Amino acid sequence: MRKQIFVLLLSVLVLLLPVGVTAGMALGLPAQYGETFLGEMAVKYDRLRSVEGAKIVVVGGSSVAFGLDSAALEEAVGMPVVNFGLYATLGTKYMIDMSKAGIGEGDIVILAPETDPQTMSLYFNAEAVWQALDQDLSMLRYIPYENWGKLSGGLWNFASAKFGYWKNQNAPVPEGVYALSSFNEYGDIVYPRDFNIMVGDRDPSQLLTLDAAALDKEYIDYVNDYAAWCARKGAALYYSFSPMNKGALAEGTTEETILAYYTALASALDFPMLSDIHDYIMDAQYFYDTNFHLNDTGVQVRTHLLAEDILRLLGDKTPTILFAPDAPKRPADYFAAEAEDDTTGYFLYEDNGETQTLVGITESGREQTELTLPVSYNGKPVTTMAENTLAGCDKLKTVIIPRETAFTLIFDGAFAGAPRLERIDMQASCSGITVADDLMKGTPADCRIYVSRAYYGSFAGDYFWSEYMQYISLAD
Repeated sequence: MRKQIFVLLLSVLVLLLPVGVTAGMALGLPAQYGETFLGEMAVKYDRLRSVEGAKIVVVGGSSVAFGLDSAALEEAVGMPVVNFGLYATLGTKYMIDMSKAGIGEGDIVILAPETDPQTMSLYFNAEAVWQALDQDLSMLRYIPYENWGKLSGGLWNFASAKFGYWKNQNAPVPEGVYALSSFNEYGDIVYPRDFNIMVGDRDPSQLLTLDAAALDKEYIDYVNDYAAWCARKGAALYYSFSPMNKGALAEGTTEETILAYYTALASALDFPMLSDIHDYIMDAQYFYDTNFHLNDTGVQVRTHLLAEDILRLLGDKTPTILFAPDAPKRPADYFAAEAEDDTTGYFLYEDNGETQTLVGITESGREQTELTLPVSYNGKPVTTMAENTLAGCDKLKTVIIPRETAFTLIFDGAFAGAPRLERIDMQASCSGITVADDLMKGTPADCRIYVSRAYYGSFAGDYFWSEYMQYISLAD
């Protein structure tokens, strides 16, 4: 009997050992994500808890981080402002839960998530949350029990990646706008963003659908419960909108469908609307690199709109002042690529005026086992790779994206349709290349993206590419 008990206890210990080791790596090793975009979470958390007295807290995703001049808003409304928006991949629920760390008596809380099905749901990305927690694990106390299962499920990937960064002393240090250094003390992105850098002034891979019938009831119930929680704390919750790129509204969007969406949302919420949705559907020239991220001029416009909304709430009867600065223009040669035109005959293109989109592979191209994607064609840069570009490439094993690539957007499923594809050699930096939520759709399970050691940290910390780290390996 004692032997059986001993064997049982030993078996339990063996089973628990990997769990303990994983937890030890995740919780015990030095933080590795402090210089990344998600590293800003701990800074926002500290500011939220440190600002004393009644304040304005704006909760949301990256459209808040990219869309506010908090100092100007403070001056306009006469109250301290906390920019508590970071990243839609974390989930709006996560930002709501974290905000409970510092909301108190007299606060005006403004919920302004991106108008997107994922953001307006109870979506929760465990691995991204772990990265956000890495700098300050005390934030764990604000994650409710219903998310602990997913959080536990994401622990291994987080711990193993963190161990690898620590062991190799190559913690992610991204460059450009998606880095910790891009934020100011308020939590606003202040990295220079002079004009819209999207081809065609919009991201066509994530068009905006305002569908009243698609409102998520669980999400609505959760934010209504949040409103009740705020009230118990002596605060008041209001609903506003993220900036929305007018040029990216889905086909069929009309004044009637916008009004129906607004009316349905307002009716479903137990707390007041602060803003008019029409004000936040803004001209494309005010945006930067997504359909929700504003450039510097767009930030001025959105901050002015929100200030007027808050002042009306506070009883200011001053007539609305028209504020519409000239939208910045992109330099005519911005997409120019100094590269020889593609003459291989392997690729099919769609001419977009300023640029070219890669849309398919010719018969001769489908005979190749390796393809280097083009940089320029007919004197125009190839900036976009469409969905199913590689369809029918039954012999293809390797795709090379060269160092001098002009790509700014790769659609979901762009690499689908090549059943023998083994590797995507990404010789370029990921900076400036937008990818969405399903880049590897339709690729073989063992297909990997290979990047140079010099760029690996940038991929790990990039706003768009970091969620694909399970597919990314070192090329050298």
